[in-house]
Amino acid sequence: MELGRNNSISSSFSEYLKNKPFREVFPWIGGDLQTLRDTFVIDFGKSKRNKKILFPINKILSENFECDYLLGLLELPENLSSFKGFVIVTHGLGGSTKRFGLRRISRKLTNNGFGVLKLNLRGSGSARYLAKGNYCARCSSDVISAIKYFKKLINLEFKDLNKMNNLPIYGVGLSLGGTILLNACLDYDENNGEKLLDGLACVSSPLDLSSCSLCIEKPRNYVYQKWLLHRLKNQLWDGYNDEGKILNNEKLRKKIRNLKNIREFDQKFTAPSWGFNSLEDYYVKASPIFRIQKSIKKLPPMLFIHSKDDPWVPYNATLNLIKESINNFTILITKKGGHNGFHSINGCWSDDVVKNWFISI
Repeated sequence: MELGRNNSISSSFSEYLKNKPFREVFPWIGGDLQTLRDTFVIDFGKSKRNKKILFPINKILSENFECDYLLGLLELPENLSSFKGFVIVTHGLGGSTKRFGLRRISRKLTNNGFGVLKLNLRGSGSARYLAKGNYCARCSSDVISAIKYFKKLINLEFKDLNKMNNLPIYGVGLSLGGTILLNACLDYDENNGEKLLDGLACVSSPLDLSSCSLCIEKPRNYVYQKWLLHRLKNQLWDGYNDEGKILNNEKLRKKIRNLKNIREFDQKFTAPSWGFNSLEDYYVKASPIFRIQKSIKKLPPMLFIHSKDDPWVPYNATLNLIKESINNFTILITKKGGHNGFHSINGCWSDDVVKNWFISI
């Protein structure tokens, strides 16, 4: 495992990493099976303590509020006496809060004393009808609005608890969810130097969208791309259907049906809807790797977890961050683990690493 870390990393977390390196577990051997494992497994665990929260957000590329909302599900630990703080968890491309991996890491954090907010991004999952349009890798305006609203909610509903413990607010982004939270941190601008989050963990997150797009288009990833594109098409279709735009618009229906790959999806829908001049403009401006060094002061302590055999997202951009030796970055690159996999004999290794890192900072 390649490791780049800040000098102030706790000795307990360092010892934990030394004693518990990632090892694949049979039968999930190799990057592809590690990636697909959660698709094959049925999740019988259900939360009974979710509180639904609607977060008001402005219309895309506008300062106006037109009754668009994000849907968040807040779950609190049973014992508030040892409450450690809040964690906002975001999903990846074509996902939602229903994804197994997101629910699993949320349970891990809740069982260890954290309050967890599972956030559906614009147009995703059961929140589809609450907002027009779809999220992108740099939908920072949505995320910043939601987090600012959440902070106000915490000060109201957990006023006494927050005063006593000065509760931190962390973030976990799975795959593109990490890119989105990282971009939001980079775009957050407060005069008093306040950071958007107190810590952020990114698991298998693309830092360079162009290299990621080229990777998913490789012939060996044909099935992956078809699967992802199918989910994205359904997301588009459902959105336009809710807005009443699809029924009598054969041109739009044909445009969606004929999408051949994710690059085309981004070129024809994502980039223009979020005000980018072209696909290339979107991929450059929404790739955090090009802005991290310049805006480093805006970032909280960061944890990056990536695997060298990730079939979807190349690890090179994350590896380059190690060479920068940025003081508040902890970077873990494993030989195995797939994309957002890391399934070991003791469960999901990355879930446990994230939990222990939050406790250590």
